[in-house]
Amino acid sequence: MLSLIAFLLTLGQPSFDHIYILHTNDIEGALSPSTAWWMNPYFPPPIGNAAAAATFIKEKRMEADSLGYGFLLLDSGDMFVGSPIGEFSKGQAVAEYFNYCGYDVVAPGNHDYDQGVDVFREFVASVDATFLGSNIVYKETEQVVGYLEPYTIVEQVGLRIGLFSLLTENMAGMTTPERFENHDVLSEMETASRFLDTLRSKSVDLIFALTGIGLRHDKRVASSGAGIDVIFGSHSATALEQPYEDSLSHTIICQAYGHLSSIGFLDLWIDKKTKRIAGYRGELVDLLSEQIDDDTVMLAIVNRWEDITQKGFDEVIGYSNEELVRTGFEESTIGNLITDAMREFFDVDVAIHNSGGIRANMPKGNVTYRHCYNIDALSNTAVLIEMTGKQIFDALEIGVNGHHAIFQISGLKMTYDNRNPIGSRVLEVVLSDGTPIDTLKTYSLVTNSFLAAGGGEYAIFKQGENVQDSFHYLRNIIAEYLKKHSPMEKSIEGRIINIARK
Repeated sequence: MLSLIAFLLTLGQPSFDHIYILHTNDIEGALSPSTAWWMNPYFPPPIGNAAAAATFIKEKRMEADSLGYGFLLLDSGDMFVGSPIGEFSKGQAVAEYFNYCGYDVVAPGNHDYDQGVDVFREFVASVDATFLGSNIVYKETEQVVGYLEPYTIVEQVGLRIGLFSLLTENMAGMTTPERFENHDVLSEMETASRFLDTLRSKSVDLIFALTGIGLRHDKRVASSGAGIDVIFGSHSATALEQPYEDSLSHTIICQAYGHLSSIGFLDLWIDKKTKRIAGYRGELVDLLSEQIDDDTVMLAIVNRWEDITQKGFDEVIGYSNEELVRTGFEESTIGNLITDAMREFFDVDVAIHNSGGIRANMPKGNVTYRHCYNIDALSNTAVLIEMTGKQIFDALEIGVNGHHAIFQISGLKMTYDNRNPIGSRVLEVVLSDGTPIDTLKTYSLVTNSFLAAGGGEYAIFKQGENVQDSFHYLRNIIAEYLKKHSPMEKSIEGRIINIARK
């Protein structure tokens, strides 16, 4: 494959076709204008999000048309759950964005099933694009589910381009069985191999994959030598300012920033004789309002959906004396707030919440319901369970096995050593008053609906008795706790101690 420099030497030769490809991922319903807080936390520049994206897409499509280039617009998943406008419209706001901008091919990520199969199926039916689901199958038949396509072939500048998709094979640990009812996910590598063979048999010239497996796994698929030309990834939201190219297979991997703060742009140069990729250039384009004007029609669409879905979201409901922050592998102040709020709301002995389910910090100063929503953007409900001390001990052991972020707790204090073998890391568990947990005694516990569903490694939570979903959203429990205890203060209390760090 030619480098950029090598290609520039050939610019005078009319032997190349071009395909412009714009790609997004991990939008999570973030259509509304926002700010680039990561660029400057004190004076963050404004971002246009959907309205700016629509302008940029329109301009690049017109440019491609004027030059006689091909053009594709793709999204690789996690489309609408994660923001009020996405969740409370059940994805219809994002569907309208997709249709207005003219997306060609999209594929679901794990969060696209967070409101259940039926909601996602309705979302698919509302979007004009082709939806792929190459390894998403019915459990009984292992056939690709009927509302998704196993693959698709599109034609651009005389080329036949085959596309397939990969959803993470760890889906069981990322959603509840109820939300993914009668569905299963097949092996990523086996699916890639199978559809590469299928697409080659269809005489395609190029093969693209839309993946929701994360950059690390994208690289694993690319390095396998499977023969994918370009992977457009999601799930890890690992932005690649320049495309990554595998040194052996030459598979190109692209992934943009999440929350529609940027759009990925890839220009492929295609040798007219061989119909292979001869070179490329790629970049991420930040959707900064200072550089890209808002599309007024798209902005009106967003504003309409905001009015429908977010009444009262920005009313101040409390005050926090400091920012309460997340951590992945240690006790956190926001984790203490959430678990304390859960335990107080239901007056139970113990509360457990996974750190990965905490999606935002609580800011210092005035706090609105929107902040509480952002903390619990995955729409968890609180579930009551009766568990023995032994079961709680075993659950905490799973929480420190290093396969995922640690559990946050209330009503307990835990000491562990992550240098010990998995399964033998928890050294001591005591109640808040210092009393050792009784392995034979039954305790009342509240957790979130994700953990309670017992997916993946979390089956221990299904071993409890009298499981009862309260149908109270955690965001509402957090909001009520804030109102009651404002101004809010939380500190690190030594609830979780890793002696390896002493």
